[in-house]
Amino acid sequence: MEQKSRHRDRGAGLRSPVRNHYFYGQLLGVESFELEAGYGIAQRRLLNRLVLGYGVVCGLGVRVLSGGRRIVIAPGLALDGWGREIVVPRETDPIDVPRDVIDSALARADDCDDEPCIQVLLCYHECLGDPQPALAGDCTTADPCAPSTVRERYRVRFRDRCDRPHDPCGEARLVSGGQIDHDRLAWWVTDRDCVRLPRDPCVPLANLRIHDPDDGHPHCDRDNVDIGVRPVVWSNLLLRELLTAALEDGGGGGGGRGGYGDYEE
Repeated sequence: MEQKSRHRDRGAGLRSPVRNHYFYGQLLGVESFELEAGYGIAQRRLLNRLVLGYGVVCGLGVRVLSGGRRIVIAPGLALDGWGREIVVPRETDPIDVPRDVIDSALARADDCDDEPCIQVLLCYHECLGDPQPALAGDCTTADPCAPSTVRERYRVRFRDRCDRPHDPCGEARLVSGGQIDHDRLAWWVTDRDCVRLPRDPCVPLANLRIHDPDDGHPHCDRDNVDIGVRPVVWSNLLLRELLTAALEDGGGGGGGRGGYGDYEE
């Protein structure tokens, strides 16, 4: 199942869905059940990717521990670039920042005459677990075991360079004269690339600046954790908060809810 799931993920971003057509007397096997589960998973991830979007939904704060060589990540939820949910159910154990990544970031900064920085990324990761006997042996061989579950987990990556802060507006300019420009909106939807999957689906969480003292022990700066780089999923809850804030600010300086102003998700 894991291999087929990975095969689907590496394909095109759009494909015609296929689901089971049940009938009386049908012999159901592993492929039938995989097709059943895979249909629901694939459709949910398609909606995640193209309707909800990509980025952090909630939580996932990044904190540098004393000494600057380890971090912890708070619990939370993100959607990666392939529409997969990444759940961090509890605060992580301390995670070591690899020394080779710090050294590479320092070397890159010297070459580019820039401030040394590393980026923390959260990636979807799945593994097989819970082995159970596979009742497929004969009288002369022992029944083999096979994993019975796919555990959807996460892994943390570090990159020796930092992206620029995320621009939520992008290049689209969909509002003109205080009103939504439907022609531009139609072109934005039409020109949107919904076929190609991103090469790297991991979600950036934070940029960490590196402090390089004279003692030869560079480390991450505890007071310089930039989460502005993370993409944000525009959930209905977030849109409601933005709409409420816009309405409260729409009274022309007086605040309150008396006027109707701009809005958003």
